[in-house]
Amino acid sequence: MTGGYDERCAADLTAVCDGRDLSREDRTWLARVVTGAVRPNRDKPLWDLAHALAALARGTEAASGRDLVTLALDPGLATAAAVTARFSGTVVADARGPVFGEAWRTSWAGLARLLALAEFVLTAEDLAQFATVTGWLDELAAAPDAEGAAFLAKRLARHLSAYRNAHLPLAPLERRFRAILGFLAGRKAFTDDDILTFWRGEMEAGERPGFRTVAEHFVTFEAAAHLIGGLEGLSAPVSLDAHAGWEERLDAALGDLAAAEPAETLAALLADWPEGPKILTGAEREELTDLLRLEPFHRTRPLTTLRAASFGQVQSGIANRLRRGGGGGEVAERATCAEARSYAALQERAGALAAHLARMLRIAAALRIAERDGLDPETRAVLEAAEADLRRMRRSGFEDRAALARGFAAAETALLRLAEEAGRLERSLAGLARQRPLDAAFAADRSLFAAAFAAAYAGEAAA
Repeated sequence: MTGGYDERCAADLTAVCDGRDLSREDRTWLARVVTGAVRPNRDKPLWDLAHALAALARGTEAASGRDLVTLALDPGLATAAAVTARFSGTVVADARGPVFGEAWRTSWAGLARLLALAEFVLTAEDLAQFATVTGWLDELAAAPDAEGAAFLAKRLARHLSAYRNAHLPLAPLERRFRAILGFLAGRKAFTDDDILTFWRGEMEAGERPGFRTVAEHFVTFEAAAHLIGGLEGLSAPVSLDAHAGWEERLDAALGDLAAAEPAETLAALLADWPEGPKILTGAEREELTDLLRLEPFHRTRPLTTLRAASFGQVQSGIANRLRRGGGGGEVAERATCAEARSYAALQERAGALAAHLARMLRIAAALRIAERDGLDPETRAVLEAAEADLRRMRRSGFEDRAALARGFAAAETALLRLAEEAGRLERSLAGLARQRPLDAAFAADRSLFAAAFAAAYAGEAAA
């Protein structure tokens, strides 16, 4: 990843820029259009391109899309002088350049740039979409009117949007950033209830995003806001476009997030847990992943962690049933949240997992420290307790002490980090329980989530 786009996108841009020998200014323009950095409307250049092609189809009497393709791929039409010489006598134009009806006009230099964009759309991804786009141009050439141009503009916008999603890793992050910033009205700080309110708004709008997914977006937003800094002056979402250099700062910050995380995420660490002794069972790994996947919210926003682990799991079950077309309880039944895990039960389980990981750490120490002479009484007592725990273990791989020691050594770094974070989760949940009774918080949230699910999935529940 370089500058927010992948190597395929960089190669596609280079092919067009070098093939047409574009100026630095035109290269920059094309890159900004492709990456969606044109403000305030990133699709405006595609609207311009569609109308430019319609003007060319009408003025040059292009018989088919192939004729428009020939013009788009002609490297000799890369400058204002070249397109002026080629089209000034055939395409309807005013003193500035080509026009199309009353709604569209551009300069001759603008037409040259738009032809470069047309080449990019046609040739990107090793001509993967060449036949499709050529078919669209065939339809335009058959009816080069305002309606045909508008329809082509919509097609091109969807096409380039799909390209960005495939080759610009930061594109989804930027959309999330804008939506959340708009909801927060420029605030950088947010609460657990802000996350919940945002999710409810999305649900009511018919988007039906997973609560856990929305919480993950807020994790990204918070990290990006800290990296970018200086967002306090943004008072509304529209302020982004007036804030000098915000695109570059956002790209740089999210690039850091996507490419250079300081440590492997806890969820990835659990997914890549080394083979060997059953320090953690599959079920324990799944539970830990569910509780720690919103890192660092398990430390800073334990209520969101509980909501995601309880009601996010309910919503995932509903989504899975709808995707499979069956299996498990009916949608209406699931939507009541009757089977949601209570916050008190989740707190108890988090404590049990933290205790288990602490016990595994003590066993790791006992396996590592063979010579016990000279140890202080407290340390010796800890190691003796660990030896007793080891004797009681009835897990696969705990029978052979030498093999067990090798297995623990392989998992040592991951085990240490997991134990530390599980302990932090346990403490943050205890702090939350002191602030508000968990049973009451769960009951209130169950009513809220059940109402949201019932409204959002009413159609499927009735089907």
